[in-house]
Amino acid sequence: MTDDTMNRRSPSSRLTRRATLAGLGGLAAGLAGCLGEDPQRGSGGSNSSGTSNPQEENGDGTFTVFATMPAVWDFVRQVAGEHMDVIDLVPVGEHGHDWNPEPGTVQELDRADGFVYLRDFSSWQDDAAELLRDEGVVVIEASEGIEFFDSPAEDNDEHWWMDPIECQNGVLNIAEGIGEIDPEHADDYEANAEAFNEELQALHEDFESIVDRAELNEIVVGTHDSFQWWHRRYGLDIYSPVGTSPDDAASPRDVQQVEELIEEFGIDHVLYDVGEPATLARNLADETGAEILPLSPVETQIDGSPEIDSSIEMEPDWGYIDHFRELNLPSIETALKAESE
Repeated sequence: MTDDTMNRRSPSSRLTRRATLAGLGGLAAGLAGCLGEDPQRGSGGSNSSGTSNPQEENGDGTFTVFATMPAVWDFVRQVAGEHMDVIDLVPVGEHGHDWNPEPGTVQELDRADGFVYLRDFSSWQDDAAELLRDEGVVVIEASEGIEFFDSPAEDNDEHWWMDPIECQNGVLNIAEGIGEIDPEHADDYEANAEAFNEELQALHEDFESIVDRAELNEIVVGTHDSFQWWHRRYGLDIYSPVGTSPDDAASPRDVQQVEELIEEFGIDHVLYDVGEPATLARNLADETGAEILPLSPVETQIDGSPEIDSSIEMEPDWGYIDHFRELNLPSIETALKAESE
């Protein structure tokens, strides 16, 4: 992190040609194994037994759509309702930003009707989208029309799904895309999208209310920084000694600067990404007398920080709203010292 960063304010065709997809270098690594026991498997439709051929398994013509991380998976299942089998490629317990498929089977994708992805989130998604599109799969870019921006954490910050307002645009993109897969139920998908967007709007208004009631305007995140879209939408100043990748490391100087900010602003809490080890967040808290609070970038379904004694247990089938209402809003309200309503 540079000094400038520290000082800036911190938002239905089916696939049939497996040989071509094999060029992805293992797009669906081990999916036949990991999806069989994954609670996210089949959550948008009627099947849940986890056999390797979803179309044969359903036996009722149910369409199968693959999503590329937990937030997108939930958006698709909210829109699809009971009409489609929606599967998250990221296994429960893995972090969406850090997960990459290993060489292995493409069996789980050879009957795909749809593939929903985030552009510029990870290279394997962009590569998969290109190849699948060429093979006749309906490819849906959830981020279409959403402009990224240069945030204090990174240039071309792509974490739009952290903004409940931008999420509404993503949901509409998904509704339009799966309507192409299944025109017969296009009206249902549109209605489901509108209903879910009302929930997202209510979530946004509750977030605004917390910020309006808050004593502080600053938060410190002791793991990778996926939260700068909250700066753009809600004006929060977000500081982290770590960049946007879970692989980034904090330098001693960056850690010292954050510790000085904690003292300067009177911050009592250090937040951490639940999908990552919270060692740095714990060290920051110990050095400054702060406490630890969880945040979810909606990229994982299981708390990956065993060193944190949390009273909140994430559920494998949590959706976007659950992540915000169970984790993010309570933690933000406490960290910002917001007055009770």
